[in-house]
Amino acid sequence: MVSELWKIEVKQETDPFLSRVIIAGDWNGSPKEAKALLESIYRKWPKGQKVKFLVTCGGFIEFDWPESICQSVVEDNRKRDEVVKTLVEDAKRCAETVLNNDLIKKFRECTEYITLGMDSHTESENLRKPHIELVLVFDLKNDLTPCLFWTGKSYPTLEQQDGLVQINPSTHFSIFSGEKTMVLGCHDLKVFDPRVYKRKNIKNSRKAIIEELRNLAINERPTLVLHHPHKTDCVEGKEIAGDKEGRFSPGTWDRALKDLSKNIPSRYASAGRYWNNGKERSHIDKVLEKTKSCDSIDFIIQKSKP
Repeated sequence: MVSELWKIEVKQETDPFLSRVIIAGDWNGSPKEAKALLESIYRKWPKGQKVKFLVTCGGFIEFDWPESICQSVVEDNRKRDEVVKTLVEDAKRCAETVLNNDLIKKFRECTEYITLGMDSHTESENLRKPHIELVLVFDLKNDLTPCLFWTGKSYPTLEQQDGLVQINPSTHFSIFSGEKTMVLGCHDLKVFDPRVYKRKNIKNSRKAIIEELRNLAINERPTLVLHHPHKTDCVEGKEIAGDKEGRFSPGTWDRALKDLSKNIPSRYASAGRYWNNGKERSHIDKVLEKTKSCDSIDFIIQKSKP
């Protein structure tokens, strides 16, 4: 059981708007583990405290890739909408086994919405093979259709660009409780990083996605951004050598969040895995501070020591 393998530390600020699940370790996205972890989080929830959102990381749940979708089908642009529809429906079915009616009833005491990062791969270790990274938003106020909204990663990493089933950038925007919200998959946030969008030698196909999502964000003017990275670890980056010794290069998401908040004034929060495959890491308190702009309840999930 998760309760035996993991310990949960709760960090609550004065006036929390949302809550985040921060997994400080490796995570395989098992639906069984995800359900057990959510049960444990509910038991740890501060009594009488309710927030707007509970946000999980990218790949919080891994669902099975359907046998009906082979690589040739994914590569056929004429079938792209059909492929996405099938994968979204499978993700919903899997999510509803995790966030079942009993758990939904419990979390209605705690939050209005839960976001679930959901991935599926034909080969989990090979991102050049077909895969998808989705985010589902569950509306706990709605008894009939709890899954209110879905989107997914539109902007692939270089390693992913031949294998990712990309989601239309227009799907990232919705209104939750009167709040215009932009929901981003992991690498989508990079389209707001000036090191990326100002690069001159970028491929036209990638440039088109950057321009479309940035223009949509400027036009939609979201007041809230929810980001679902797979990893959020090094914030300030590595120390710079030479005459700039003692200064640090920007971390993975730092410049993107700063540029986003400068151009589109909004609250933002990012929930990810505090994990760097055993490599050097920034202090977790710094990571938590730098990846949000509102008060939160953070659930820090760590493996219990034997």
